[in-house]
Amino acid sequence: MRRTNSARLALACLLALSAGCGGGGTEAPAAGGVDKVVAELTAFTDELVGKVEKASDPSAGVAEAQALLDSRRAALSASVSALKKGPGLRESAEARKKWLEAEVDNTTRVSGLKSRLFEQAMRDQGLGRRLDKLVSDYQDLFRD
Repeated sequence: MRRTNSARLALACLLALSAGCGGGGTEAPAAGGVDKVVAELTAFTDELVGKVEKASDPSAGVAEAQALLDSRRAALSASVSALKKGPGLRESAEARKKWLEAEVDNTTRVSGLKSRLFEQAMRDQGLGRRLDKLVSDYQDLFRD
């Protein structure tokens, strides 16, 4: 009887360890989910920042970027929220690291628009307010 219980216990431990070490666990799907959302968000951020940086008139560029953000806000917020609420970030340190790096990188890039357009925003308070709104609305994508 004792030998049977020991064998069962050893088998249960072996199965638990193999499941927890990636031998059939959830790390690969979680990483794929993070990769997908990070790629989507980075592509969007590239497009958003590009609207401002490539515009000959900073005010028009900020307006275009705000319109782009407004048009995609719901979908991006849903993707970010689903990722944060899903098991992927809780179960994988690698996924959390990727997500944190992407969040910091992308928000820094959008926030950096304020320093690049500082002089223009000081002369045009309307531009400054619109730029503040753009940055704030972008950062809202990451808030729960």
